[in-house]
Amino acid sequence: MATINPKIKVNLIGTLLFLSSNSFAADYIAPPMVNISEGSFTMGSNVGNKRVGPAHEVKISAFQLAKYHVTVREFKKFVNDTGYEIPATCNDYIGENWMNGPDVEGTASWKDNKHLFSEFQPVTCIRYDDAVNYANWLSNKAGKSYRLPTEQEWEYATKANTTSRFFWGDDPDLTQACQYGNFPDNYGEYFPNQQYGASYVGFWGYLKCNDYEPYTTLVGMYRANPFGLYDMLGNISEMVASCWVEQYDVSGAKPKNIDKCDMVVHRGFGWHSPPKPHYEKWRIDRNIPFDGVGFRLASNMVIDDIDATSIAFEKQLIEAQKHRRLTRPIIPDTPSHVYLKSVVSKQYELHWSPSKDNRVVAYDIYRSTTDYAHHMGKYFKNYYSKVASVTKTQSSFKLDSLTANTSFRVVAVTDEFISLPSNIALFDSPSVQKIPGKIEAKYATQLHGVLLEKREAKKDKQERIYLSKLIQGHDQNTVIAKFKVNVEESGFYQLNYSGYSTRSGTLFKLWSGNKLLSDIDYDPNIDDKSSNRHQVYLEMGLHDLQFSIQREGFDWWELDWLEFRKAN
Repeated sequence: MATINPKIKVNLIGTLLFLSSNSFAADYIAPPMVNISEGSFTMGSNVGNKRVGPAHEVKISAFQLAKYHVTVREFKKFVNDTGYEIPATCNDYIGENWMNGPDVEGTASWKDNKHLFSEFQPVTCIRYDDAVNYANWLSNKAGKSYRLPTEQEWEYATKANTTSRFFWGDDPDLTQACQYGNFPDNYGEYFPNQQYGASYVGFWGYLKCNDYEPYTTLVGMYRANPFGLYDMLGNISEMVASCWVEQYDVSGAKPKNIDKCDMVVHRGFGWHSPPKPHYEKWRIDRNIPFDGVGFRLASNMVIDDIDATSIAFEKQLIEAQKHRRLTRPIIPDTPSHVYLKSVVSKQYELHWSPSKDNRVVAYDIYRSTTDYAHHMGKYFKNYYSKVASVTKTQSSFKLDSLTANTSFRVVAVTDEFISLPSNIALFDSPSVQKIPGKIEAKYATQLHGVLLEKREAKKDKQERIYLSKLIQGHDQNTVIAKFKVNVEESGFYQLNYSGYSTRSGTLFKLWSGNKLLSDIDYDPNIDDKSSNRHQVYLEMGLHDLQFSIQREGFDWWELDWLEFRKAN
């Protein structure tokens, strides 16, 4: 049976002696721990980025790992007891392009940043050595040795003897993920829309489920993994006690001393990232504090003793979680089954299914402001404007005659919120592109796995509308873009394109129907922003021209246009 550490006395009626919800009688908080049995597992992967390979067998000795990330409340005890100082240089910037904002030194800190609303949230905006110093301080206070886990221990504990895609299962459509972690979901899309004009649409997308949190939230709000560990994926990323290496050394050589490396590994990622395979990792400068990166503790001491401060902490955590669940905002459901219906010649109605949310008081109708709005990424209001508002009793709206590629979206309205926009109802009339000629990305008749980006005109640069995609290490999805073309004459054509990639090699495959025309190469030393090195044979007449892109490993690519000229 577990025993209670006598350092905190228990009063006569058997309840723990602790102060109000703002502080404990003890000057430290021992983290609730989970015993992890010894075992072995396959670490890393041979698929995707080289940084996660090669896959190799690792043996793990028994150890303990904290159930939760270290919270602000716990870290505050350390600062108050020691006078420890951390510079307020953490950058918590968010804007239309997410964290790609002003290149300036931040002013946020571990106790004051825009995502912090509770002391039961994970502590972030700290450096690696700050985490180590906290672990050393707590070891002295609690009489038990604490440290940060290695990435081997972290991956083993996260997988928890599972072999599925995630520890909760394969979850191919990511509909279960919101039960197990805080990821970019409907709430992660909604609130950055309203507050910053930021959107995951066309970025790496968001999960079509609800974890009810847009940014960092309290620890332990979601289901634990099979070992009883919380937030191993999502909420924040966590630093581990391992130096960053480009590839794992499986020779058996002793790993580099963590005290002698500038870059350390962080795992789990956070609220801003969709669930990643357990083997995924990234690096962080040990001397720079990051918003969204924290840590949890490990220990070599596998014991059943429970420190009384751990029990008191979990009791207060549970109360804080209950309060958060009762008070967090609830956004209305998105209108469903939105479609256009022909009424009479050239007359249409927009229809949708009424919301079952009794808070809904109206529906707003948005109409596209460009004929390519249905292919655009980022915040939908950049390309749609409100044309009408109807009462909650209505589920249709009459429209005037429509022009080609006009699209509509419907939004539910409550007294407090509006919903995310509905699916797109499109009046489709595909534009036929002539060959020879230039085919711009915005004239695609169909896009799969990618959306358009728009860059506004500047002093010396024209407006730019292009396809763009960030490929993460584990992504294997194929991007497809289709165009309706009319080839003037059969023959060979010189293909020119404007594109960019972070990697050399085949950029895309060009198809006419089911026939592969060519693999189109990219070489940054030759092509730069334009390539004129390829020839393809095209048959006369109307065709569906398609290009497909599939990348393995990390890449960022862009494509503006394709141009076909008769070859000499």
